[in-house]
Amino acid sequence: MARINLVTGAAGFLGSHIVSQLLATGERVRGLVLPGDPLVQHLPEGLELVSGDITDEADLDRFFMLDPGDEAYVFHCASIITMSITPVPLVHRVNVEGALAVARRCLHPQVKRMLYVASVHAITEAPAGQVMAEPERLDPALVHGDYAKTKAETVAALLGMRKEKHLELNVLYPAGMSGPGDYAKGNFTQLYIDYAAGRIPMAVKGGYNFVDVRDVAAAAITISRQDLAGEDYVLAGEYISIKEILESFARMMGRKPIRLVAPLWLARLALPFFTLYYKIKKRKPVFSRYSLYTINVNSSFSSGKARRDFGFSPRPFQQTMADTAAWLKNQGMLRE
Repeated sequence: MARINLVTGAAGFLGSHIVSQLLATGERVRGLVLPGDPLVQHLPEGLELVSGDITDEADLDRFFMLDPGDEAYVFHCASIITMSITPVPLVHRVNVEGALAVARRCLHPQVKRMLYVASVHAITEAPAGQVMAEPERLDPALVHGDYAKTKAETVAALLGMRKEKHLELNVLYPAGMSGPGDYAKGNFTQLYIDYAAGRIPMAVKGGYNFVDVRDVAAAAITISRQDLAGEDYVLAGEYISIKEILESFARMMGRKPIRLVAPLWLARLALPFFTLYYKIKKRKPVFSRYSLYTINVNSSFSSGKARRDFGFSPRPFQQTMADTAAWLKNQGMLRE
């Protein structure tokens, strides 16, 4: 039998790291990327590229085309991350309908495992002080924001397929991911860039649980290689405040750290002005109603099960920040 790894969202932040790590070990990898995606240029050689959309049945048929004797392991990373609180039809179409279309193809006997990348945002928030782990059930009505709701809806459906149709499935719940290689400039990376450009005069009260994207990618690959079908895992790192992030970054850049910390009420009051500023500058805003909500809720997540089952041990987040800063400098994305 010949193993082939199928990675959706292969040009994305996590997907590209999974692709790189698999290729580095000599594995065969096929990646699904959106037609015309400029991030394809950053993918390593050796990847079998399929241009297509997970919402297009014909594209998925081409992506899942297997030779006799192939054993496929599917890493479903493709999704749209949105800061919207209200429903967005395209987000639902990609995050829910697209994911379930992928899952239906994973019922084929040649597909040995599907690893679905959810998010800790899909987990119903526990009261402050309580630690959250792998949930037994998910309810979109009990989470906040369109992204979280679509992830919760998808996981609920996938768990139903695992129980009723015997889908070989692992669900991964990574915390906020950061690290080098974020060419799409997600929120955490954009925070660094905006700080370096002098666009962030003060920190905002709050923080979140962050984990290195490279460790999440390595964990996904490890899970696919072990007899862990039917097991789900929270992949969390450590809590760090926005103030600590900016202080660490200031030290890395040899600058004076930001001393002012805006309370939540002030940040909310200033939000319309920042939103207008970023709209005029045609830049993605770092802070939004959803992000302010997120950094001020309970984000105490436990990766105890992943640690026990396969030794998950993410690197210290200070190392992640240092590596990210070095990568951003090397890419010329920071204003010195």
